[in-house]
Amino acid sequence: SWRFDGGNLERLSPESNNYFSLASFAPNDNGEYKRRKAQFAALYAVMLDDIGTKVDMERLTLDPSWLLETSAGNYQAGYLLEAPLADGKVADRLMDAIVEATLCDPGAKGPQSRLARLPEAVNGKHSPPFRCRLRRWDPSRRYSVEELVEGLQLDMAWAVRGISPQSRSESGTSKPADAVYIPQPDENVVIAALKRESLYKSALGNSTHDITCPWVEEHTESLDGGTAYFEPDEHWPLGGFNCLHGHCAHRHVRDLLEHLAVDIDSARMKPVIRLHPGEIHRVADAAEQELAKTGRHYQRGDLIVTVSTDPSSGEARIQEIGQTALVRDLAAAATWERFDRRSDSWARVDPPTRHSAVLFDSTEYLHLPVLNGLARQPVLRPDGSLVKSPGYDPSTLLFGVFDEIEFEVDEQPSREQALAALAALRELLAEFAFSSPEDEAAALAAILTAAIRPSLPSAPMFHVRAHTMGVGKSYLCELITAFATPRRGTPMSFPNDDDECRKLLLAELLRALAVVEFDNLTGDLLPHKSLCTALTSA
Repeated sequence: SWRFDGGNLERLSPESNNYFSLASFAPNDNGEYKRRKAQFAALYAVMLDDIGTKVDMERLTLDPSWLLETSAGNYQAGYLLEAPLADGKVADRLMDAIVEATLCDPGAKGPQSRLARLPEAVNGKHSPPFRCRLRRWDPSRRYSVEELVEGLQLDMAWAVRGISPQSRSESGTSKPADAVYIPQPDENVVIAALKRESLYKSALGNSTHDITCPWVEEHTESLDGGTAYFEPDEHWPLGGFNCLHGHCAHRHVRDLLEHLAVDIDSARMKPVIRLHPGEIHRVADAAEQELAKTGRHYQRGDLIVTVSTDPSSGEARIQEIGQTALVRDLAAAATWERFDRRSDSWARVDPPTRHSAVLFDSTEYLHLPVLNGLARQPVLRPDGSLVKSPGYDPSTLLFGVFDEIEFEVDEQPSREQALAALAALRELLAEFAFSSPEDEAAALAAILTAAIRPSLPSAPMFHVRAHTMGVGKSYLCELITAFATPRRGTPMSFPNDDDECRKLLLAELLRALAVVEFDNLTGDLLPHKSLCTALTSA
């Protein structure tokens, strides 16, 4: 294999990752040839990837022009075009149809970004590197776009005949791909492109990667170091690029993407939800799936909720998500697209209010995990094991909001340890003037209940009373609260009637507060029906 570089003809090393472009490109205004969409000239071939592993060999319903083994049992299958395809839109649609037929990775979209491996090369992703093997080479096999569509059973008759995807017919003569949901690519396309260009070095953790700067030759003494790529997140949708050398101070992630010929939509590394008429149920289902994958959204009492922290008190709570906030979260979870007739292509849009309302008003969620409450310290599972790590636990359906470093819990404590712990608790109560040993026992029961309340299906209500003011009732309640949460409690007035009590309990229990405390009772506890239900039901 040879390459023409700067007027010189150089032989490629067979020990390198060698690639060639499936398309040709026109020079820019400066006479430079770059693999960019704006400079696309013509597509000469298409290539299917991961045949034999991700794609069954049986899916090759059309004989390829070449078949290259790039790793053991894994192939690239290439199809030479009968005539170069100069229409960039049709080239894009052809690749889209191949991707949507699951014959290639989603990162393959866009003819300008497609590279195929050369037979005289190695696949450096493996250790030791795998030497590529050309299993079939038949350059006489060339196909028209129509023959590729029919032979590979692609769903893109509209791309060849110029028919809009919205003008579908039941007869199937013009039946475009109607995928509502396109999952996130398995591999970050930017990292894959960096590896192809031999610019990737290593992962640094926290979605940061050490790379060689594409403009390293402009650095002082061509120093290779201090350059990083950051993967996309909700704050940096395209990811980030940072080079510490002064010559690259003006360069950002879009410059990196342009150099690598990676289109912006692929760089986002997000799943795609497409708005097709009549498919609102499928759209809502796809949206719920993506919300569930965030690990921040749950269902609780027919509501979509999340775990948040009160900025004033620092107390963790379960927060219902309103419809407007849901639209924002759906936009962060996926890329939403609607077909634009004017450009004859899919365009990014915000999640429609109508579609988010369908999800918001649902009474059944198939994908969002159920959230029963919060655990502010290690909690017991039904089988007696201990949840020591924070986050969501599928067995208890609780979300842990504690720092595991602060808790040292023995898996099998001894009786001696239990008695020592009881003595420490009684010492905390030594200055309280209880009327009887039973009152001290009730205080100890309240402390233990506060500590393990998330593990209990139900628990009693504790009443602290005294013959006069200023003897420590509030202080005892603060002490008990401290065993349920590190935050101070926020006492409230006891409700006057059952309707007020029901509304109060619904609001407070939905947030899964650690403690509900009624203060300054001047009369008897009223047995409101809703209060009795809350105290006696799981």
